[in-house]
Amino acid sequence: MDDRKGANTAQSKGLRVTGTLGILDLAAERGLADFARAVEKLRQTNFRVPQALLGALLEKRKEKM
Repeated sequence: MDDRKGANTAQSKGLRVTGTLGILDLAAERGLADFARAVEKLRQTNFRVPQALLGALLEKRKEKM
């Protein structure tokens, strides 16, 4: 869930919150998705992400290859 209000509510109830990139990162760790390819597909949409976060995750994925 990327909606800030919803994420805050979930956290206040003790739930762990992650966004789209967090889910894709976990899927890549488990061998279920190609992170870089998924990000490229997201870039073709109106998906918004802080460049610093995206860069850090892409670098992390490169290191694990």
